Amino acid sequence: MNREVYTYLSSNGKWRVSARIFTPDEGAVVRGVVQLSHGMCEYVDRYEELARTFCDAGLVFCGNDHLGHGATALLNREKLGFFGPRGSRKYLVEDLELLRREMAGRYPGVPYFLLGHSMGSFIARLFAQRFGRTLSGLILSGTAGRNPAAPLGQALARGVELVKGPKHISHQVYQLANGSFSRAIPGAKTPVDWLSKEEAVCSSYLADPQCAFQFTVSAYYELFSMLEECNSSQWYATMPKSLPVYLLAGDQDPVGAMGAGPREVCAGLLRAGCREVELRLWPGGRHEMFNETEREEVRRELLAWLEKIMARRTLDPMLED
Repeated sequence: MNREVYTYLSSNGKWRVSARIFTPDEGAVVRGVVQLSHGMCEYVDRYEELARTFCDAGLVFCGNDHLGHGATALLNREKLGFFGPRGSRKYLVEDLELLRREMAGRYPGVPYFLLGHSMGSFIARLFAQRFGRTLSGLILSGTAGRNPAAPLGQALARGVELVKGPKHISHQVYQLANGSFSRAIPGAKTPVDWLSKEEAVCSSYLADPQCAFQFTVSAYYELFSMLEECNSSQWYATMPKSLPVYLLAGDQDPVGAMGAGPREVCAGLLRAGCREVELRLWPGGRHEMFNETEREEVRRELLAWLEKIMARRTLDPMLED
């Protein structure tokens, strides 16, 4: 597997975005591309093990560190957990499209998939609403359905921002957004045991300064807004109906309300007329199924789904409704 660092100008016209591109060994035939939209308080390099799985199967794996995350924040000497001024969530979506265009230009004609995890699944869902016809399939990991606390979160984050400024860190907003996750795990030893049953995964996350930080109040406002938008009736109605969607989650993931959220999203897509939607809930699995004890089986099943989609694709990845 080969690894490349690629940077490009963000759609906000101001900051540089840092991306990682993992490619199969030299001489291997590239059969497709999987682009990642990573989750909150993490970065693309956490997915290197998954990238190797894809590369071994002849797939290119790529992804950018979102604004306010990982190497992108470091590159711009910007605060971790800060996207930019109000409305900056649109740049998270459009930055995915800029990378997709680059990768589609490098590998024309091959199937193209978008994989979104957690917050990244919200971004990916908004991307699919706008640009879904450029995709061969959409993979949603650890996504969530409607959250009745989202409007309160928006109002609280906005109110604190008006008083303290957009880069302020609010423990109250953090508790509203994340505080219930660890409480949902019986006998939790750390604040992030909801991520995985593997203690090493949770310990590594807490020890990583590019993970162990809190969002600014302005970023929380954008997060709550994305959650509202990608669970709205308009989102379901405007999703490309022929876009294959694969949802995977643990049924002990508090982000997805212990499986209720992914089930809600799956059912909503089917009601809206989406013709190919699959849901895989892993018994006992928590939030990061790619870092769970069952991760090898999770990867095998995902690859099987990708193979199924690629087997029937023509050289034109564009979808027709």
